[in-house]
Amino acid sequence: MDIKSLNVFVTIVQKQSFSAAAEELCVTQPTVSKMIRQLEDEIGVPLFHKGGAGRKREAVMTNIGEKIYQHALVILNEQQRIAETVNQVRALKQGKLTLGLPPLSSVLLSTLIAQFHRKYPNIELSFFEVGAAGIEDAILEKRIDVGIILGHLKPFLSGIQIMNSPLCMLSHKQSQWHGREQVSLIELKEESFMLYADTFTLNNMIIQASNYVGFEPKVVCKSSQWDFIVKMVESNMGIALLPKIYCDQLDKQKYNVSLLENPNLNWTLSMAWNTTVAMSPATRAWLEIIEQHLDEIRF
Repeated sequence: MDIKSLNVFVTIVQKQSFSAAAEELCVTQPTVSKMIRQLEDEIGVPLFHKGGAGRKREAVMTNIGEKIYQHALVILNEQQRIAETVNQVRALKQGKLTLGLPPLSSVLLSTLIAQFHRKYPNIELSFFEVGAAGIEDAILEKRIDVGIILGHLKPFLSGIQIMNSPLCMLSHKQSQWHGREQVSLIELKEESFMLYADTFTLNNMIIQASNYVGFEPKVVCKSSQWDFIVKMVESNMGIALLPKIYCDQLDKQKYNVSLLENPNLNWTLSMAWNTTVAMSPATRAWLEIIEQHLDEIRF
């Protein structure tokens, strides 16, 4: 039993005609009929009912033919998946993958990026490093293959959530917030804020939440570098709102970390792509690594 014979059988059923199947497969009808006879001889049962005297055989399956048809579909689908896998492997012998990475994301993903390179050494990696809002625009404009986005996904985007960490207030250890495990956002209305570049989605999230509870943050510093902002907090210039997963790896002797509430804000990251663009083998391979190693994404 070969794949070609099964394909002829399935095509006859789907076209409901021997002649239509022959036309679809670009062969003669006698060839189609011969392949079906050979398949029936091999398995020892008729697949289609025989036509009456002097009539062409009709594409009406026997009871056993209907059962074999279901198995044939499974076999052909598996054969197609094998062919697609082979094509992907061949395609991954060369190519390019452009990743959009906001600040710190390269740190989060460094282990997985290294894994991808070891597995696909001939794929050229290129990094587009801006804020999450800039990455979102680049994905929608089809300038990059895939990238990290903060918050909800817009139409035409799909993604894999890779991080969901609550925001915390980071303050100097000897500040008035010493020992506070939770703090409401409205309590910070008189504080000096260390914020982020205007293009950062996180920056807009903090400002909008502050406006919602009734105040405009007093900004004393803006930076795209989280490490620099943390250093400014250490110098007691003010406070910063940062993800808990980031705050947890800081020196507890220097800082106080208070969980932000009322409202609760989360740093939710997704590895996103444009659903209107045909996904390249390199992009698919990268997303598979992301899905398989989500637990390794950390600072």
